[in-house]
Amino acid sequence: MAETTGAIAGGKDAPQASVVFDIAKRKKAKRTVTHWLRTSVYGNLRFQGERDIARDDGVSDRKDEFASYLGVVGRANIARGVTGFVHGEVSLKDKQTHARSYDRIMQPQLKEALLSVALTDRTQVSVGRLRFSDPHKWVANASVDGLHFAHRSQGRALEFAAVSGTRDITADYLIAHISDTDPVRRIGLFAIAERDGSQRRLHLSTYRFAQISERFSYQLNAGVVMGDAAQDRSYGVGVDVRAHQELSTGRWNPQITYGVAFGTSGFQQSGLHSNKTYDGGQTQFHRYGYVFQPELTNIAIGTLAYGLRPSRRFSMDLGLHAYLQPSRSTIGPEARIKGTTTGNARFLGSEISLAGAWRPGKKSKMEFGVARFTPGSAYSDRSKARRVYARISYYF
Repeated sequence: MAETTGAIAGGKDAPQASVVFDIAKRKKAKRTVTHWLRTSVYGNLRFQGERDIARDDGVSDRKDEFASYLGVVGRANIARGVTGFVHGEVSLKDKQTHARSYDRIMQPQLKEALLSVALTDRTQVSVGRLRFSDPHKWVANASVDGLHFAHRSQGRALEFAAVSGTRDITADYLIAHISDTDPVRRIGLFAIAERDGSQRRLHLSTYRFAQISERFSYQLNAGVVMGDAAQDRSYGVGVDVRAHQELSTGRWNPQITYGVAFGTSGFQQSGLHSNKTYDGGQTQFHRYGYVFQPELTNIAIGTLAYGLRPSRRFSMDLGLHAYLQPSRSTIGPEARIKGTTTGNARFLGSEISLAGAWRPGKKSKMEFGVARFTPGSAYSDRSKARRVYARISYYF
């Protein structure tokens, strides 16, 4: 994520630390309706095909889903320092599985609807449905309802939030975040109190990004959860380290990504996370595997990826992931792949994936992904799982 320049309400051209919500970084409204109102309309088509995602039932299952989306974005400068923002979307989906065909489903979704007020040129209060996203998307990357406060000084930010999850996120959260930045590194700390029904959890985490040289950088995420942690534990620890090495500055700008992630049996993330990443490319993808997509609980993950970055219009990543259970268990990891583990082995399997994006023009974008997961000796069913994904987007 690029550094923010200028204060929240505009003005100073100094590097600013990242916050999880920034009104200036919302989806762009490109068409001027009046001097105070701007809008955008976009549409996209998506196909997703999956094979053998569920296992242990002796059935070679499949799912094919076609979807179309129509979205509207509006940004209104209501008064000096007061901004209203709304982002709504309607989807139309067709789904078929090996067992049945589903009726076509139309579903509206209010992704964001908020009012943001600049109290000073460095202090902002926002209320409504907000899209949270931390610098590495490891702690927060979700839509929430509630109140957010942020104050920035040069190179530093402090923020607080009281929010509730939306859609599949059922918990309530109190969030505190402090971050600091300079031209070559960024560091931050999160404290998140979570209430999910009768369960209570406290998440403490830190992140650091550092540019070691012109061609080598790394990012570190680490956290601890206490209270009602995963798998009936009272606490858990998780770590994620990724390094990026640019191999040359030639036409294709190749890079290698090295990644290691580890979560103990009790570790679980905030529930606001998605574990997606851009890694400098034109499309985001799941950092722990395109098919498998595990949660970071009782699992160790190694990643090696080769990427091409020839321009701002095209990027592609070929990735390899390997998965282990540090503690043998008959409970498989919480992941996109569903299946029973034997408890006699640690090796969960491996995945190879290819993901990328191409921007033919300023108003269009094509994204693609294809991957295969090969189960290891820890699984009872060794059927290979596959996923194919394609999306075409256009801004009107």
